[in-house]
Amino acid sequence: MAAREPGIVLGGWRVLWHRQSILWWVYVVNLLLAVFATLPLMLRLGRVLNSSLVADRLYHGFDLPTFFELASHPDVALAAQLPGSILFAIVFFVFMLFLTGGILESYRREQKPSRGEFFGACGAFFWRFVRLLIFMAIIVGLLLLVATRIQRWSDSLAAESPIEKLGFWVEVGSSLLVLLVLMCVRLWFDMAQVRAVAEDERKMRRTMLTAFKLTFSNFGTLFWMYLRISLVAWAGLLVGFRVWLRFVRPEMVWVSFLLQQVVILIWLGTRLWQRASETIWYRRAYPVTAPAIAPPTIPPEAPAAPLAGTT
Repeated sequence: MAAREPGIVLGGWRVLWHRQSILWWVYVVNLLLAVFATLPLMLRLGRVLNSSLVADRLYHGFDLPTFFELASHPDVALAAQLPGSILFAIVFFVFMLFLTGGILESYRREQKPSRGEFFGACGAFFWRFVRLLIFMAIIVGLLLLVATRIQRWSDSLAAESPIEKLGFWVEVGSSLLVLLVLMCVRLWFDMAQVRAVAEDERKMRRTMLTAFKLTFSNFGTLFWMYLRISLVAWAGLLVGFRVWLRFVRPEMVWVSFLLQQVVILIWLGTRLWQRASETIWYRRAYPVTAPAIAPPTIPPEAPAAPLAGTT
């Protein structure tokens, strides 16, 4: 009897584990970009706080008035550091978009691809995924516009409705609904990327429409898979935050740093886990059929040559 295949989520975890070098490279790049983004601010803070008596208020605790005073200090200028931090965040986003084609190609294969094949897939699908991203940005923008209109409506209900908390509950319900729809949109475009890599599709508009039908015709299975892994990410964040509040003192800088890195690693890992699970599901739902092999043709035997001297 053939061994039973593991579930989609467990199968995605196994693929993530066997291709864990991708996770570690993504984490290292994220860490380096974070260092480059925060190094100028760290040097500015050092020049101010190393010669200040109020540094103890931030080292052994968090004094909010002291923090605001520090943020407004001309030698610190936290607001001036914001564009640089956003720039590094954009660089990481583009880096991940570039890697996505290679990641999905690696997860799709039974055998680990070579570096040339990995980066070849990255380059081949980068501009296709940029086009998909534009379509997704338009849809998300429309959803956020609707959410803004609902927000204004709930504010007017809170001010004018005779029911005291009607505006509040409308805002909460609409926020949850918008969050759910945004998760569905992300899942939809995830599957569009998976299909584009699996089928080597070049027309992204057709891929987007086909992925829409594929996602919502199998919505229960795909969304439950996606939601479970998302809950793991949120649980890791909440546990890390709880540990940081209860057991990490303000002066334990390195412990706090390591705890934050563990949480970031969990979030990066769960995101790649989702991509691996989506790829496993597509590979099982739409297996690549090997072409039929024609039976070998046997040439007819040549007639035997007559023996010499025979008539």
